[in-house]
Amino acid sequence: MVLLLAGALAMFAVAGPSFAQTAPRYGNQPRVETKASELSGTAGQYVKLTARITNTSKTPLKGIVAYVTLVETTEGQKAPVDLEDWSAHRAVTIGSLAPGQSRDVSWSLRLIKGGDYVLYANAIERDSSRAAVGPEVPLTVTAHKNLNPGGVLPVALGVPIIAGVALFGPVFVRRRNLSGRR
Repeated sequence: MVLLLAGALAMFAVAGPSFAQTAPRYGNQPRVETKASELSGTAGQYVKLTARITNTSKTPLKGIVAYVTLVETTEGQKAPVDLEDWSAHRAVTIGSLAPGQSRDVSWSLRLIKGGDYVLYANAIERDSSRAAVGPEVPLTVTAHKNLNPGGVLPVALGVPIIAGVALFGPVFVRRRNLSGRR
């Protein structure tokens, strides 16, 4: 029994410091509040998510990174969304926040695909390993049905007409001139 206890103490003495080094450091977390209770729009439009990051601790927070997360919740398509496609700025950096101080940050997102989504504003301090997450903001995007996406219709109709005139116009004019000489 004594040998078992001595072995456990020796193991803890060796492994204990490494556990302390690898344990996450949560540090002070800012509070994240969003101003919108829900957002909506049509594909192709922009919506703006605004959040307030507040230092609720008694010490200054330094190197805060605020960012947005988007998750699709449409039935059968539930998955995180890559914000690069949605033209959203990935992160906003806040140099420091004194105790009790707040800073408003915002992100503009270009709505790409119709469906149901949830937006989250997040913030993490430089020395922390856990982000503070604001309340979820439901986002409804209506699909935009466009019969002329990107102005293709004038080009699709105009190019063949112009090509036809350029190719057959001289033939028509020449035939007309020849038939007028007879």
